[in-house]
Amino acid sequence: MTGSRFCPCTDYTCKFNPQNHDQGCDLCVEDSVNCREIPKCFFLKVNEDISGITDWSFEAFADFVIKNGKEDKG
Repeated sequence: MTGSRFCPCTDYTCKFNPQNHDQGCDLCVEDSVNCREIPKCFFLKVNEDISGITDWSFEAFADFVIKNGKEDKG
């Protein structure tokens, strides 16, 4: 298992989790895009507190960025 050094996913039973294959983030991102969703790691880049989020759609991500957006300091 190769995993990904920055993947925040703790669902290790998910077939798309980078720890379960050797394709890095590709499978997760592809599945998310096909479902019109944004991967959890993108939400976490905006704000570390994603508790309560159940909608991972493009639109929900846009709203999340508007509500939580800040300049990247690093």
